[in-house]
Amino acid sequence: MFHSILITGGTDQNRLQTAKDLTQNPLKPDPDVLILAADLSITIKDVRQLEIFLSKKPYQASLKIALITDAAKLTLPAQQALLKTLEEPPAHSQIILLSGHQSLVLPTIISRCHHIRLISSFKLEPDQLKHHQTLFNQICQTSPAGRLNILTTMTVNKTTGLEFCQSQLIMLRRQLLNQPSTTLTLVLRYLAAAITKLQANTNPKLTLENLILSYPKAKILGKIDT
Repeated sequence: MFHSILITGGTDQNRLQTAKDLTQNPLKPDPDVLILAADLSITIKDVRQLEIFLSKKPYQASLKIALITDAAKLTLPAQQALLKTLEEPPAHSQIILLSGHQSLVLPTIISRCHHIRLISSFKLEPDQLKHHQTLFNQICQTSPAGRLNILTTMTVNKTTGLEFCQSQLIMLRRQLLNQPSTTLTLVLRYLAAAITKLQANTNPKLTLENLILSYPKAKILGKIDT
């Protein structure tokens, strides 16, 4: 589990939905969820409120979650104040920051978070959704050697690797709307991590090999609603 996550790119809705997918939480204010949002700015006072909130044990959930809906609105002093909590978060806590542009967030904040970058304009047509559902089930139902053979049929470079991961991510998010599943949520985390690695220029073939070997070992997807 990542204690601190930064989600950038995409639309406001994309970023919020990704946070919900990763946490399996509707992310609405309750005793275990704090949402920091502001029209103009998020101040040191707000960050202190976050620190106090996270220092307390969860009431019902396993984690206390603090969501900052627009990290770009953190004032510079507030971002600096947040650094200590990001470095040493309470064991029962998770901090999620959303921002349309990572350039508006301090590099020191970014370096202390698991960073997920969304592709803004990426969409799938119904036939593409079905293709990636079929491909997902095919990977899940074959042996490790068979999974690697499937990968050899693909042209693997950074661009195609990102397209594959983003397509699988979109398809699984759609699936989760009708089929909530901790297994699928875990795969979404693997996909998000793979996208981060590919964007950091790690070896595309090795990244995708590790990804598909982490997929479940049985068909788990039903018919997708397109």
